[in-house]
Amino acid sequence: MGLLERWARPFSGFGAWLAKLTNGIYRSLGFPGRLFQDLMNGSFLGHSTHGLLTDAAVGAVTALLVLDAVAVVFGADGSGFETASLVVLGFGALSAWGAVLAGLTDHKDVDPGDARNMATLHGLINIVATIGYTVAFFVRLGSGVGAARWISLVAFLLLASGAFIGGHLVYKYGVMVNHNAFSGGRRAKEFTPILPSAELPEGTPTKSAIGPTNLVLVRRGDLVYALKATCTHAGGPLAEGTLNGDTITCPWHGSVFRLSDGAVRHGPAQTREIAYRARISEGQVEVQGPID
Repeated sequence: MGLLERWARPFSGFGAWLAKLTNGIYRSLGFPGRLFQDLMNGSFLGHSTHGLLTDAAVGAVTALLVLDAVAVVFGADGSGFETASLVVLGFGALSAWGAVLAGLTDHKDVDPGDARNMATLHGLINIVATIGYTVAFFVRLGSGVGAARWISLVAFLLLASGAFIGGHLVYKYGVMVNHNAFSGGRRAKEFTPILPSAELPEGTPTKSAIGPTNLVLVRRGDLVYALKATCTHAGGPLAEGTLNGDTITCPWHGSVFRLSDGAVRHGPAQTREIAYRARISEGQVEVQGPID
């Protein structure tokens, strides 16, 4: 176990409570809550909203650090210079609060264990940093420039620490990384038989495979849909998922994919599922693709 994992382990209980609380809030909001969750996950964007907002926040507060350093070293304390610093600080604080909301949304779907403990520590550090920047903004607004600079400096050090842990989460644990990124699926240029059609029941997700690539097949009359069986969000088994109309829901965290092309209908998944063309021919289920 690494040093960061040891530091994060005491937050296990709090992390479980926080995930349960966030889940409960989203459920209580119903369909509007589901749409807001999709926005925070980045399901509509095909990209992490959290990453987008953290880039904006870190960029802004880094610019603030440079502006403050120039002001202190070169005495550039004119009203225009201070106005620019205040605007950058305000933008950074707002972006950071957005990142907090997106991060809490992502956090609730991180599986228990070292990854969630790390995510909890990452989130707590960044929340404290964001509070610091918010306090610094109002102190600065009240002409307490010197004190605000010190508060912002401490907040920057916290934010940098939190960002380091965030990188650890992504690169070591693969949190919010597309789980099909490095195994796109076996290619079949021609329609290839994979299963006798008699073994594919109507309206039931069924696991099959083309070469080393596991697929989930769904039969609707004469139509057959085929998706890669690994959920893009966290690797959940889609063959154990549930059907609802033209979609399938992952059993692990509730990501919803369209059967026809793998498009994300609801998060936490951000990336569409790999889809194959499928048909029944001469008593065999055949697939071709993936669909690019």
